Amino acid sequence: MPSSSRASSVLWVAAALLGAAMLAASMAVVHDRTRNRAAARAVMLAVADQTAARASARLTALAAEMLAPAATSAVPNATAVGMLARAQREGERCRCRAVLPASAFFRLDAATGALDAATLAGPVAPPAVLVELARAEAHRAREPLGPTVHLVSDPRLGDDVLVTLIWHEAPDAARGVVGLVADARRTTALLFGHDVLRPLLVDPASALATLDSSSLAVTGAGGARLFGAIDATRGIRATVHPRGALDALTIAVALHAGQVAVPLGPPVPVAQLWQLGALQLGTVVVIVLAVSASRRETALERERADFVAGVSHDLRMPLAQILLAGETLAMDRARDAAERGRLASSVVREGRRLLALVENVLLFSRAGAVGLRPRRVTVPVRALLDDVAEDVRLAADDAGRTLVVDADASLAAHGDRDLLRQALVNLVDNALKYGGAGPVTLGASADGDRVRFHVDDAGAGVPRAERMRVFEPYERLSRDRASERAGTGLGLAVVRNIAQSHGGRVWLDDAPGGGTRAVIELPA
Repeated sequence: MPSSSRASSVLWVAAALLGAAMLAASMAVVHDRTRNRAAARAVMLAVADQTAARASARLTALAAEMLAPAATSAVPNATAVGMLARAQREGERCRCRAVLPASAFFRLDAATGALDAATLAGPVAPPAVLVELARAEAHRAREPLGPTVHLVSDPRLGDDVLVTLIWHEAPDAARGVVGLVADARRTTALLFGHDVLRPLLVDPASALATLDSSSLAVTGAGGARLFGAIDATRGIRATVHPRGALDALTIAVALHAGQVAVPLGPPVPVAQLWQLGALQLGTVVVIVLAVSASRRETALERERADFVAGVSHDLRMPLAQILLAGETLAMDRARDAAERGRLASSVVREGRRLLALVENVLLFSRAGAVGLRPRRVTVPVRALLDDVAEDVRLAADDAGRTLVVDADASLAAHGDRDLLRQALVNLVDNALKYGGAGPVTLGASADGDRVRFHVDDAGAGVPRAERMRVFEPYERLSRDRASERAGTGLGLAVVRNIAQSHGGRVWLDDAPGGGTRAVIELPA
């Protein structure tokens, strides 16, 4: 298998392996059940905390409005609780504001520890229980100056809860407690019902989820259910014990995916994201390299096919000429001595063409494998050009072209004579093939410490945009591809390799009289 094809295959295999690894890593992230469950639980805990925070804010607002007028030692206990009871009756009668469903009010005297209460409706907890709970509230408060609201749930309260407002007016003053007794279920419905029964009142920009009647459950002391019910079919759930005003309650939230306003995608560690990014980048890079290698391989295969076609053509034509001339001579079918001479010259000419073709192929192969190593000697330029002219004389005569040699007899170059001869033969052969019907000039001149060889023809010339490309292996001008004289596409590539091996260069230019000038420049 050629090295280019092997490299392309390795790259595609590497791309497939990297793609499979990236897919496996991505699937592992997406289908990581442990991380998915952790993400869902984190969202549910946030929803429960957010629900508790909104209920706590409602409780604080309602309790502060209802109890704050009595949260001062300037008003006697009996007067304070009576004032709260009257305000409660007015609020329930006018229904102009939200009020907690209080059935009794009480206030604990901070100095004496005496408790005064005013009952509005129904039986309430015994006074001893209220005194005990109120004193516990006074001793539990550790907040800075200012009122603190708290909800108390205790089995001794039956179906009721206490809502207390604790205050102290100076750092060293005793804490006072004012509060109310309210139905537990109606109170929790008032606090949490907005989220469930009136979800449109909740700001969608801040809400993590939309709750319904089966999404939320609130329990009090002893696990007594105070509000809502959880749908057992909902697998995403979380339970929190809020702090602050509602620390006596337990809040459970259960949702389905459609209720959650934020994606439930698992949080991916940064290291894993870097790993996925590296796999994706590596896959893209390897695919680009594989596509590039495949394109080069396709182009090389096309060039090889053109080369084989060119070599086959260049071999077939001389061999056919040699075979025809040889058979005619062997069978003594020549009419006279002159015809025998022409046939012999044809054999020599076509043999030289075959030799030049083989030498080009061998030189190109050697240059690509180990590089050319010229054996440098002093080469008389005029003698070299005369030898080149002699080598191509028969081909020039066959093409009906005139070959002109123009060089100073004293000019010398430093290089490998055989390689220089091959390079110049290739340039002249190109001029004979594509240089029109005019003469071909083979010349040389000195340019400072360098020697320039040139071959001029009178053809149509080479477009400037293609003058560098024609020195690439297997490259030919598009107009010459269909020509019967089109060769292998190696001639000019061999010329460039020879020039570079001598530390020189080669290029195409416009000939003085029109056509193309090929120039080889070497150190003298």
